[in-house]
This record gives sequence, structure tokens and C-alpha cells, in this order.
Amino acid sequence: MRKLPLFGGTLLAVTAAAAAHAGDTLDLDDVAKWKLVSVETCLDQAIDTIPGEPRKLELKIEGDDPTYEFDIEAKDGYTYNVECNAEEGLITEIEREVKADDPVFKSLAKISQDDARKFALAVHPGKVVAEELEVGQDGSATYEFDIQTTMGPEIKIDVDAETGKIEEANVEVYEIGNEPE
Repeated sequence: MRKLPLFGGTLLAVTAAAAAHAGDTLDLDDVAKWKLVSVETCLDQAIDTIPGEPRKLELKIEGDDPTYEFDIEAKDGYTYNVECNAEEGLITEIEREVKADDPVFKSLAKISQDDARKFALAVHPGKVVAEELEVGQDGSATYEFDIQTTMGPEIKIDVDAETGKIEEANVEVYEIGNEPE
């Protein structure tokens, strides 16, 4: 994955089509300016929703929607992934990162993390560079895998921990901050 810089406070995003064709040659020549709300607008929304310390920012393409995702270390001791539509500035999803022994996750998970990883790699071959277990606000349990694909772009894949179905697969444009890999 390439980490793209901030320019004059404006974040640049790759269109879904450019990302799909960029392969491993993604560079600033492939980047198109979108009419995005500022990161600060979405960050303010995220911190108002989950008070805490932001630790990481990602920009990813979900379908046709550029989406900021913030990792926020909350006052309750958990890390939350808070997604904000980067065109509208609205929070669209909140997930709590958990460990494998989390009682909610354990009660819902019917497939193993190894099986979920195999499902994800079957759809998007490559190398898993990060993994998370998450519980959504709706009580769903998800395995999330960041895969550096053999085709080039890094893909974030969510696998339903109960059914094993791929919930979503999104192109990650950039990441700012640290995530254990």
C-alpha cells in the first residue's frame, strides 16, 4: 500500500475506476480531486460519536463512495473504527475492535479466523498484512483482513464471522498512523 501525503490541507482520493486500474503503479498522476468534506469535519463527527483519541486515518473507496475511517481509542478502553462518508460528512458505521475471547464475538462466531482468512484470500489473492475482529453496533461479528493483493492495491475485506460470507471489499487509498501488521 502506498501512503499518500496531505497537500495544503486537501486530501486527494483515487476514483474507484482509477484504483481498479492502478495496480501496483498507483501514484499521484492517478489521483483525482474529489469534492470531499475536510478530514476535520469527519473527525469532529467521529469524536462527537466516540469520544477518545484518534490513532489512525484511512481513506478507502466503498463502492463509489470515498470513506474516511478513524481508529479511535475510546475512554472505555476499546478501539473503535468510525467510518464517515467523505462526500457528505456523515458517520456511516461504527465497529468495536475486540479480541478472540470477547463474549459477544465468541457467541456469534461460527467460523474460525483461519477459515475466514481462506475465504478472503480466495476472493482477493495476496498477503494478509493486518487482521481485526470487530463487533458492529448492530451486534454483528466480523473478521477484517487487509490484503496486499497480487494485482497491486491493498483491499480491506470484511467476512461475516457467523456465515463466512464476504460483507464488503474496499480499495484502501492510504493510511496515516500506525496499525500492527
